Amino acid sequence: MSQAARQTLGARWRGTLAALEAARAEYSALHAAAAVDVRAVRKTAQRIHDLEQLRTVLARELLVSG
Repeated sequence: MSQAARQTLGARWRGTLAALEAARAEYSALHAAAAVDVRAVRKTAQRIHDLEQLRTVLARELLVSG
């Protein structure tokens, strides 16, 4: 894998991790709210799941290229 491709994967990894941390914080805030918006909690939980799946794929790609 080229250096540019590896840098792109690294940047995507960092972006995905930042988005995942933000989604987890949002989930915690939604879950702790006095009036729980179930639809928003489910949507955020799905986003967390999707981001974790993407993180797994990116990690595998980074390991293979390393």
